[in-house]
Amino acid sequence: MATKGCFVVTKYFLFVFNLIFFFLGGVMLAFGLWILFDKNSFILVLETASVPLRLWSYLLSSLGTFTMVMGFLGCIGALKEVKCMLGIYFTLLVFLLTLQITVGVLIYTQRKMIEKHLSLAVKDLIEKYNETDGKLQNEEESWDFIQFQFFCCGWNSSLEWMKNPQMKHTDSQGEFPFPCSCYRSISQNNSTLNITKETGFCSAPTNPLTEKLKSCKANVFEWIRENILSIMIVSIGVSLLEIFAMTLSMLLCRNIDPDYDKLIRFQ
Repeated sequence: MATKGCFVVTKYFLFVFNLIFFFLGGVMLAFGLWILFDKNSFILVLETASVPLRLWSYLLSSLGTFTMVMGFLGCIGALKEVKCMLGIYFTLLVFLLTLQITVGVLIYTQRKMIEKHLSLAVKDLIEKYNETDGKLQNEEESWDFIQFQFFCCGWNSSLEWMKNPQMKHTDSQGEFPFPCSCYRSISQNNSTLNITKETGFCSAPTNPLTEKLKSCKANVFEWIRENILSIMIVSIGVSLLEIFAMTLSMLLCRNIDPDYDKLIRFQ
C-alpha cells in the first residue's frame, strides 16, 4: 500500500512539475512571437531600439517550443503512465544535461581560442557594419545591444571602428560619424550629438572615437566576473532540476506495469 501511495505521489508530482514547464514554455513562445510580429510595441516597452529583436524572438520561440514539448511528454507520460513517452522524456533530459556539461567543459578548456575567434569575428563585423545590405542585420543588432548596454565601444578599442569605410569621411556639415550605440560611453554632453538611428551612425562636432573609451571586452569580462557566482548557481540549479525530473521519470517507468495498451487512451 505504501509503495502504491509513493507511486501515485510521484506520478502526480511529475505531472504538476511538467505542467508548470508546459505553461512556462507557452509564455516564452508567445513572447517570442510577439517580439517577431509586433516589434514596435516591444521597442516602446524597452524604451530602446538597440535590442537584437530577431535574435531574441528566435531564441525565445525555440526555447519555448522545446520546453512545451518536454512539458507535454512529461505530463502525459506521467498522467497516462505511458512508458514510451517517459522514455523519450528521460532521453531528452539526458541529452540536454550532457549538452550543458559538454558546452561548459569546452568553454572552460577552450576559452583562449574562443576569445580569439570572438575577437576576430567582432572586428570583421565592425569593418563591414552597414555595408552588407542587411546580411548581417542580426549580428549588427546584437553588437549594438552589447555596446549600448555595457557603455562601451569596440571590442579592444573604439579605434577599431575607424577601419569601417563610413568612419573615414565627415558628413555634409563637417561632423564626424560614429556608431549610435557608442554614445553612452562618450564623455561629452549628449545634447551636442546628432542622434539619428536610420543608418546606425550618428555624428558629433569632434571625433569621439579618438577618445579613450572603455572597450567592450573589458566591460563584458568585468560583468562575467561580477556575476559568475549567480551564473554558476543558476546552472547548477537547472542541472539539479533536470536530474530530479530524470529520477522521477525513471522511477515511474520502473513501476509501471508493462501494459502498452494504455496508448489507446489517446484515441
